[in-house]
Amino acid sequence: DDIIDAAEACPVDVIKFATSEDGASAEATDSTEETATAAADAGSSAGGAPDEGVGGEDSSDEGGVEIPPDLLEGDRKVLILVGSQSGNGESLAEEAVKLAVLGHLNAEIKLMDAATVDDFSGCLRLLIICSTWGEDEMPDNAQELWDAAAASKVDLSGLNFTVCALGDTAYEFYCQSGKDWDSRLEEMGARRVYERVDCDVDYEPPWKSWVPNALGSLASIDEAGNFSDNMVGAFAEMIMPSKKAKVIASAAGVVQPEISVSVKVFRYDPVLSEQGWDTYACTVPGHLSISQMLTSIQETQDGSLSFRRSGALCGLSVNGRPILADSCRVVDFVCGDSDSLTMSIEPLPGHDVIRDLVVATDSFENRSLSAKSWARTADRIGHRTMQGVVMGTMDISTSVNLRGVAAMSSPQLAQSWSDSLPYDGKYLGPAVCAQLWRRYLDPRTSEKARTDIMKTLESEGGLWNETDIAAIGRHGAEGHALAKTLYDCRAELLRLNKFTGKHGRHVKWFSRTVKMFGDVNETILPAMVSGPFGMIANGRQVLRMMTGFTRTGGPMLRDKQALFMPPASIGKMPPLVKLPARNHHEVVAIFNELDKRF
Repeated sequence: DDIIDAAEACPVDVIKFATSEDGASAEATDSTEETATAAADAGSSAGGAPDEGVGGEDSSDEGGVEIPPDLLEGDRKVLILVGSQSGNGESLAEEAVKLAVLGHLNAEIKLMDAATVDDFSGCLRLLIICSTWGEDEMPDNAQELWDAAAASKVDLSGLNFTVCALGDTAYEFYCQSGKDWDSRLEEMGARRVYERVDCDVDYEPPWKSWVPNALGSLASIDEAGNFSDNMVGAFAEMIMPSKKAKVIASAAGVVQPEISVSVKVFRYDPVLSEQGWDTYACTVPGHLSISQMLTSIQETQDGSLSFRRSGALCGLSVNGRPILADSCRVVDFVCGDSDSLTMSIEPLPGHDVIRDLVVATDSFENRSLSAKSWARTADRIGHRTMQGVVMGTMDISTSVNLRGVAAMSSPQLAQSWSDSLPYDGKYLGPAVCAQLWRRYLDPRTSEKARTDIMKTLESEGGLWNETDIAAIGRHGAEGHALAKTLYDCRAELLRLNKFTGKHGRHVKWFSRTVKMFGDVNETILPAMVSGPFGMIANGRQVLRMMTGFTRTGGPMLRDKQALFMPPASIGKMPPLVKLPARNHHEVVAIFNELDKRF
């Protein structure tokens, strides 16, 4: 059985293998191999597709239908146009590109703000993925192309298309943007080769069932534009064959044994305004992702469970840790003993919950818009290419360093790393602040834009609203890089403002304390950072702290100091922190560790 499964999963055209029973001779084995080879040759000479299975059983991926070679020749390009506001469309487009290869298609993704109506007329196959923004509006990156298409009179009779519309049934005009594209392309003469699919917030199930046939329909169009509808099923089976599902799942990572886990999942019903928890008993391979485990729960136990399966928006809080559901294994997040493993799954913190584990991303988008994080460039000298086009240039090292700043696989996930954001409605969030800092470092940014960026970061809701950057650094390599970016930004804010304000005053007097005494001693730290007037106002407490009789400045007997109570000593308490600090950046780093608010 293992050999048969491997043969069916192998992508080569012909598999030859032999089985031998106990006591069988070498002659019998040779005879079996010759019989299998002869059967394959007979099937080929009869005009059928080569068999990929056992002893004459027809198990070809094409379901026994031979795809004419001339259908696979020539132009096999398919253009995928994406209009998206939150990033769901881009994730689906990337998945479609990978699947298109299985159907002998060469897919190219293009965002709608980078496309023109001329791209339609020069295209043979078109797949549109478009979401609806607000009530019935096009996404920002699709509006200009839509206006041009609505006003255009170009004949698109040579274009073959299909549409995937994304929307939310909570709005009146459900998937309206996708519907508009579908009808407009038909009005312009294009041929719809497969019916449009309308996807709700939980878009994965309808997408999974629609995309094989949609791509199969586009793959059934030859170079001359002829549509072979009898080939759609064969291509669809090649693109998403059900036979290989188990093989693909088990080969997705290092194979782990099955584990039994009790999964506690947050549930929210927006219609009834009810929330609570459901618990599911699961037995799954440990190497499955969190997303695959939730898919198993949805398919076998509760079909009403809503969540995002993949992409930058599939973030969840698993056992209190924000992660991407399609990138983390079950075995890495279970808790408890081997006999009673548990897992708790909640929506991503810092975002409004739409349904169950699905959260709204408009809070991040609105914060990004309010911060004006888009590019505002200055005029600069360009380089004229061989084609006569003027193009801006940048030093390679600068470009590489700039790309490493605020490099996040999911800005929405990075927002949830902040402990402050869920409780501070004015705070922009770490991801938005990091994006602003990258714009500030970009040499293409104008001076006025740089000034505005630093004012935004310094003002209420800016970077000073983050209470603990160290908490962000605990979230893996990306979290560490993001924390370093935010620390660099704070250092520049202090420098530009000449250490004025509350935070700058603390750093300034702390630095002078170190210069005066040559080391950092926590017994005098609280007094010295308050400045000279603070020291005078708290003179008695400062004297007690400097002489070592108390750490808090309170009465000695109340604090039970060692001068009067055992163990006997001279009254000096050993300092918790005492080390040389010669450089300012070391001082700031130490201060950060002592006072997390900074």
